[in-house]
Amino acid sequence: ETDKLFEEAFSIYGKGKQTISFQIEYADYLTFKKNNPESAKIILENAIDFATSKFEKARIKLKLGDILVFTGQYNKALIYFSQIQTQLKNDELGQEARFKVAQTSYFKGDFTWAKAQLKVLKGSTTQLIANDAVELFLIITDNEPVDSIPSGLTEFAQADLLAFQNKNQKAIEVLSNVITQFKGQPIEDEALFKQAKLFIKKEEFENAITNFEKVIALNPEGILIDDAYYELAEIYANKLNNQEKASTYYQKIIFDFGSSIYLVDARKKYRKLRGDDIN
Repeated sequence: ETDKLFEEAFSIYGKGKQTISFQIEYADYLTFKKNNPESAKIILENAIDFATSKFEKARIKLKLGDILVFTGQYNKALIYFSQIQTQLKNDELGQEARFKVAQTSYFKGDFTWAKAQLKVLKGSTTQLIANDAVELFLIITDNEPVDSIPSGLTEFAQADLLAFQNKNQKAIEVLSNVITQFKGQPIEDEALFKQAKLFIKKEEFENAITNFEKVIALNPEGILIDDAYYELAEIYANKLNNQEKASTYYQKIIFDFGSSIYLVDARKKYRKLRGDDIN
């Protein structure tokens, strides 16, 4: 089936340099949707031969690194990411590669090296990368083991890796163990929230709602509270068609979380549900 897709794709799009973006996207599809990383590697190794700039080659290597992480070849992936990081140090691709070095190190359980990379990226000129770096940095620093006492971070990182590999049910199961074994510890709300997001991917919306409500009840002053309220609003608005409950949660953000990153979006969506003219 993959060979047929491969031939059909290239019969339509060809193999030239003008199709680099397609080949990267197609390799991603084969790996993460069709679970066929070997064919994806062939496509990308072919693409490198047609890449004419260091930026195109870097984009291909980033995806090759992702595929190597998918197959558990972390050290090989780190080589690709580190090459890009060195060659394009001040470019957005170089910053993305540094984040992937940090993320892969985190997946491996090398939290010290991951933190060192993330600390640099917190000041990234690319806002999305900076935000991702801050988020992962906080997960690590808030949940690192103290005096070698297990904190659940290693297991949480394993679940994150499974989610990256699109093995969502396995990730959910690992997170269930984290929630049970580390109840009352800082990792609990992170695990509940992560699991809820995976429930959404699997369209298990009631399970997701239950988890988000637990996050809110667990620590009303926690950093995930506005995230949980926003996710609840989105589920009710877009998945369960319950506009009244969606409005309630958007309103909660507007009145109780004035500094939330969701404030502007929540206000706009609340006014739309209320029927205001927002044009």
